[in-house]
Amino acid sequence: MELALVVMSFAVLVSLIFIGFLHSKNVGLQKEMANMKLTVDKVNQAQEELVSIDPGDRAILPDYGLQHTYTKENFSVTYEVEVLEVSMDKVKVKAIGFTSTDKFAKDPKNKSSITNFLQNKWVKKKDIELIIDDSMRRDHKLQQILN
Repeated sequence: MELALVVMSFAVLVSLIFIGFLHSKNVGLQKEMANMKLTVDKVNQAQEELVSIDPGDRAILPDYGLQHTYTKENFSVTYEVEVLEVSMDKVKVKAIGFTSTDKFAKDPKNKSSITNFLQNKWVKKKDIELIIDDSMRRDHKLQQILN
């Protein structure tokens, strides 16, 4: 009986020490996780500022699918566009030019109609690739200095 009491007391003592150890580890991990979240938020904010899309920016709209009106033949072009307006998840663009490997798109007679098709159209932000030039890098560095 006394041996069982000693063993149970020892087991409770070991359990309490183990619980204390786990609690201290948990508190440490929670602090580390909070610090990591702050770091991730800062990196995400810096990334958004770097690639924020503003009116006047230029971008590429790759492999934009089109269909010939009469023949119903599908083809694709890669547009170079200028951003006119920006919403939460879309941008209004104006086509500046395009490239394509399709023979219909390469025909000079069709160039204006293909370019005119994408005037003042809204497209999804995720579909465009922003062209980052020296002026954009310079603006980003100035914003960093001012902030």
